[in-house]
Amino acid sequence: MRSHVSSHYLAALLSGVGIGFTVAAPIGPMGLLCIQRTLASGIATGLATGFGAATVHLTYSAFAVLGLGSLAQPWVEANAVGFGIVSALTLLWFAIRTHRCSIVLEDVGEIDRVRLARAYLSAIALGLTNPLTVILFLAALHAFSTQAATAPLIAGVFVGSAVWWMMLSTIVATARSRLTPRMLSLSSRFASLMLLALGITMLLRIAQRIF
Repeated sequence: MRSHVSSHYLAALLSGVGIGFTVAAPIGPMGLLCIQRTLASGIATGLATGFGAATVHLTYSAFAVLGLGSLAQPWVEANAVGFGIVSALTLLWFAIRTHRCSIVLEDVGEIDRVRLARAYLSAIALGLTNPLTVILFLAALHAFSTQAATAPLIAGVFVGSAVWWMMLSTIVATARSRLTPRMLSLSSRFASLMLLALGITMLLRIAQRIF
């Protein structure tokens, strides 16, 4: 009996890991922000950004498990334009702000907790208003509804998402260590421009939808 229960919980955990990893893996606004911040400030800031995104994924999965996702779906669809505008403006703000930030070439001995807290909280703000994240979790509602072991499932979503952000931050940080200061600055600026382009594209699509 215990073996059956353990395997049931393990299956729910692995399902959550798969969902979290799948939702986090597409390189969208959050991925670009994580890349830019890792290039500009190092792996710690990139990880803080990624864990902010994983926290959002954890929150959405908890809502889905509690059945709030189905209730919220009509409201989300009705306010999709508003979500898109807020998300696009947030991206433009990030792009402009990060374009002006200086590059931290060396990791200091003392961790800048204020910088990490800002990276974490701002990632949560972007993730909560990102229509892509909302749509992906609404699409995954069936997987949540068929699992009875809710706690392992929710934990698995966070773990799967966090694993992806650790992988992405580590890869970018490894490449960062091999770049010259000029190349590092250009790479960070390019990532900022990609955020800017993504925000403008979102606004244009919203304008087409309205008009």
